[in-house]
Amino acid sequence: MAPSLAHTIMVRGTAEQELDPERLDLLLTYRFSDNVKESGRTQEQEQGLQQVLKQAGIAPEKLVLEELSASGYGGMSKTVNATVALIKVYRLTLDNPKILNSLIPQLVQTGADNLRVVNLESSRMDATKLEVAGRAAAAARQKAQIVVKQAGGQLGNVVTAVEVLPYNAGDSQLAEFRTAAYASKNKAGGDGSGGDIATPNLRKIKVQAVYDVVFEVK
Repeated sequence: MAPSLAHTIMVRGTAEQELDPERLDLLLTYRFSDNVKESGRTQEQEQGLQQVLKQAGIAPEKLVLEELSASGYGGMSKTVNATVALIKVYRLTLDNPKILNSLIPQLVQTGADNLRVVNLESSRMDATKLEVAGRAAAAARQKAQIVVKQAGGQLGNVVTAVEVLPYNAGDSQLAEFRTAAYASKNKAGGDGSGGDIATPNLRKIKVQAVYDVVFEVK
């Protein structure tokens, strides 16, 4: 027969660990607003981007065009002197995420308005999840033992254990770098050094486990 609620204690155990990603994708957004007669700017941007990747030893196939959108405006003279608002989003796959911090300033200098890190991956993810879950359960038992002992009782077996899922698990694997201010200061400064802007640190993968555990109290 299961123990009554009057003879149980519920505690929450938590544990977490950070992992260095072994692979990630980087989304680069470029925004243009040009006269179609002077559309060479987009080609120059793409050539500059390819040059940065070549210098970093990244294969060309690691960069793909993820999204392209355009809209024209110019009123009555649209067909003669049209201006196009163009947005291009590239996906860059990095098999060596350690180079990201040094790569970001160079990517910004190619004209990128926004950089977003997605899909942080590690081959140790599954094993680490199990390790962290075990530590969370152990933390719950330790907490319960201390409380019950101080109350003069004795801790019994586990009655139930429920995993508490995070509100949004994806938040722990995303990092976004807003680079518009960085780019504008570089352009305004003229030297492209960007020395007054701190390079953002690479986010780690945070593995977290939370369990609500009910123990029998003897």
